[in-house]
Amino acid sequence: MSDFFSNEVWLKIEYCCSKIEQGISHETILRTSAKWSGLLSDIFFIFAVHRKLFMEQSVLQLTIEDLLSFGMNSKSYQDKLIIVEFSGGDHKNPGFKEGASIRLDAFSIFLVRQGEIDITIDDFTYHLSDNLLLDIMDMHSVKDFRISPDFRGYHLIIERNLFSEIMLNSRRMPAAYIASRHSRPIQKLNEEEGVLLEKCLHRIERNIERTEHAWQRDIIMNELRGFLLEMNNIVYQANRGNVSPNPPSRDLLLFLFIQLLNKHCRTEHSVSFYAGELCITPEYLSRIMKSFSGKTVNQWISEALIRESEILLRNPDLTIQQVADMLNFSDQSSFGKFFKKHRDISPLAFKRQFAKD
Repeated sequence: MSDFFSNEVWLKIEYCCSKIEQGISHETILRTSAKWSGLLSDIFFIFAVHRKLFMEQSVLQLTIEDLLSFGMNSKSYQDKLIIVEFSGGDHKNPGFKEGASIRLDAFSIFLVRQGEIDITIDDFTYHLSDNLLLDIMDMHSVKDFRISPDFRGYHLIIERNLFSEIMLNSRRMPAAYIASRHSRPIQKLNEEEGVLLEKCLHRIERNIERTEHAWQRDIIMNELRGFLLEMNNIVYQANRGNVSPNPPSRDLLLFLFIQLLNKHCRTEHSVSFYAGELCITPEYLSRIMKSFSGKTVNQWISEALIRESEILLRNPDLTIQQVADMLNFSDQSSFGKFFKKHRDISPLAFKRQFAKD
């Protein structure tokens, strides 16, 4: 992120950092820095907080508001929707610090129209080229974003509540599709499909600019829903032989389960918790997940825990005991047994291996 800010700005962020470390409140910091404009002081404070968090954990959580402060070539609507246009000549490394993992508190979609992009998602690096679609859920961590000099593409970012609102008012994709997209989030497009999706994004951008329109929100929602439906249709048609239709209520259960798992996996490890949140029995949830994804609920929970474990173990400032506590294990020993069972390596060995790399 340092590419976006001057040394003067970083000095102000460092000032905020030092005050935060001393336990001084946001309001007090702003009162002592009255010479900064309200917007700038808020931005400095936000980045100071996130810089502090980055030192405490290896995945930096970013909101849509944070992304807007990067000053990228983007159009946004009510801090709920952003469309960023990327080109190789303008953006070398937009918002990503080398080696740092970022998790967006939103759903995002990359449309690659030209050139190449390398992006690492959950420690797997994807190399994407012309006419590719990348669908990133809010549980994915992303790092090392690189684009070629001839790159041209778009990044659509949708606030999770807005995304859910659209999902609840549209026919949902089959649950098997949702599960498969979590593990394989890319889709190849032909030129006609790429042009279609690009035109949809341009219509959304034009309507974002129509601030005087009395029904602007409705128009934007319709255009956004249209884009998502076109995207879903492209993906569905390309994979329809591998996806069986399921009742919409079951599709919604899978969608909601994945959201719950993303939110609570560090502290809640039991099938009964997630079933209770969904107001169904553990047996019914297990049966649904097994039939849709081929994996049990316990397997989904374990995979999420392992993913979070690896993220935390990469942080050199966290001990294994602290990681075990953060993941709500009864003690370090039980965490060690769990980790070794799923990774064939102890947490300590994993931590040392990562330090060497």
